[in-house]
Amino acid sequence: MADIATEAVEAGTMATPVARPLRLRSFSMLGWPVYAWFVALVLVPNLLLIGTSFLRTSNGLIVFDPSVASYLRLWNSASFQWLLMRTLATSAAAAVLGCLIAYPMAYYAARVVQRGRSVLIVLVIIPLWISLLMRVFAWRMILGQNGILNSFLVNSGILDQPSEAFLYTGFSVLLTYTYISIPFAFIAIFTALEKIPHSLIEASQDSGASAWQTFRHVVWPLSRPGVAIGFALAFLTTVGDYITPSMVGGIDGTMIGMVIASQFGIANNWPYGSAIAVCLMVSAGLVLAFVMWLGQTKGVLMGDEGAKPPSSRAPRTPGERLLRAGAAVAFAVPYLFLYAPLAIMMLMSFNDSSVQAFPLQGMTLRWYVELAQNDAMLEAVQRSLVVGFTVVLVSTVAATGFAFAIHYGRVRQPRFFEFALALPVAIPGVVLGIVMVLATQLAHIPSGVPRTVIGQASFVMPVILMVILARLRRLDGALLEASMDAGANHWQSFVHVLFPSIRGAVIGGALLGFTLSADDVMVTLFLSGTSPTLPIWVWNQMRFGFTPSVNAIFTLVGVGSLLIILLCNRLLFRGPSRGNGSAS
Repeated sequence: MADIATEAVEAGTMATPVARPLRLRSFSMLGWPVYAWFVALVLVPNLLLIGTSFLRTSNGLIVFDPSVASYLRLWNSASFQWLLMRTLATSAAAAVLGCLIAYPMAYYAARVVQRGRSVLIVLVIIPLWISLLMRVFAWRMILGQNGILNSFLVNSGILDQPSEAFLYTGFSVLLTYTYISIPFAFIAIFTALEKIPHSLIEASQDSGASAWQTFRHVVWPLSRPGVAIGFALAFLTTVGDYITPSMVGGIDGTMIGMVIASQFGIANNWPYGSAIAVCLMVSAGLVLAFVMWLGQTKGVLMGDEGAKPPSSRAPRTPGERLLRAGAAVAFAVPYLFLYAPLAIMMLMSFNDSSVQAFPLQGMTLRWYVELAQNDAMLEAVQRSLVVGFTVVLVSTVAATGFAFAIHYGRVRQPRFFEFALALPVAIPGVVLGIVMVLATQLAHIPSGVPRTVIGQASFVMPVILMVILARLRRLDGALLEASMDAGANHWQSFVHVLFPSIRGAVIGGALLGFTLSADDVMVTLFLSGTSPTLPIWVWNQMRFGFTPSVNAIFTLVGVGSLLIILLCNRLLFRGPSRGNGSAS
């Protein structure tokens, strides 16, 4: 699992090596699909969003009359400006807290731990790929008036009656956002810290620098870009989220994503909703630009990981032993924060009571039996599988072809298109859902499975592309040259040399893409219409009240995601070795 995460991050941060152009002109045809994908799924949808924001509505219909009325309305709306600032501040604060929690964890895993490192890393990253709905719902179950926290406080005598102060507040949104942010921050920070050669640390210590001075002048400057990337990943994940505020925020925790969604739903004012979305994108872009500017540093390291510390260790002083023990605690405590909500939900799926509170009323499997008899849920599961396999097939084929086109110079300005194709990943979920609605509406694509496949492919394909590109850049370019010098043609070189070398990354990226597709809510909700996937079906059920079977659904989804993650990780570890790029 560590390879999945770090390779995706590395693909966006490593400098593009100079690739040797292939000798066959047929490879030049690979550039045109890249251009077509960029125009159809990136450029046109975003231009439509901007264009729609300059239109106006009349009697519930869009009037093609250019106007800045929506922007003037936003400019004069103090409530919108306050809500925008609160959304940006909450997401930024959660990203900062996520980085503060993740940094010591990442440092301990990258620079201190020698045995079991991969297990510790996987345990941090696993919650990232478990259903967002599941994680958010777990916190609602903990913080609710009849939730686990209130039950504990009342039973222990600390409170006389359940409190309403824990749920449906701005703090509950911040807490859940922080929980979501930690794995994203950990991925980027760990990748940066692991690449710092230990020789630099030793040189600083040999020069007489203290541990703090070494960290301040060596470790922190070289890891600062990773912190900025971690902040960006966490910030983008939460700034356009409307699922979390809806479930744990209530009125007091309203964020701008909820307002945007309502404009394309109940209010049916697409120009105004588009204007809000544009303002959110611009504001988020400015925040990220400032953070990335702060994250700049001289002497950024590129390439493979730095040298590991030597196995022999000098005797530690009492102060060093105390510091090491503190570091171990700082690394271990966040695990409780990450896994306690998931463990509680799984436990509650066997509770024989419809009230989610401790103590348990007994153990039962009836909620799982109830799921097997729910035809609507089973239909949603079948639809999720159809959508997921279709999205993975389209995205994997496209990502593989695009990776070769970009890596081997068959695309003009390859670095630009690499980032341009990844733009949907950087767009807040609510905004991406809207732009895909506009694009599919213009193309007269019916709602349901066709729209959902297109919308999900727009962000699944770039993720698979980054994984494959990261693996391609680790290959020895002499392999392809040797194959062609031996008389192999383009197809033979691809089948017998290139594809076996990247097969693990392709399959691993495809499985990763399937988990993203199966878990998506924010984009799919706009596109599914009356044909909901499983996450949308669960979301609709939760809006009309709690049923204990939801715990059973999330438990099954979590176990399924975990199995896919383990299989994906195994496939990637069986990929080419870092040293010679040969297939295993």
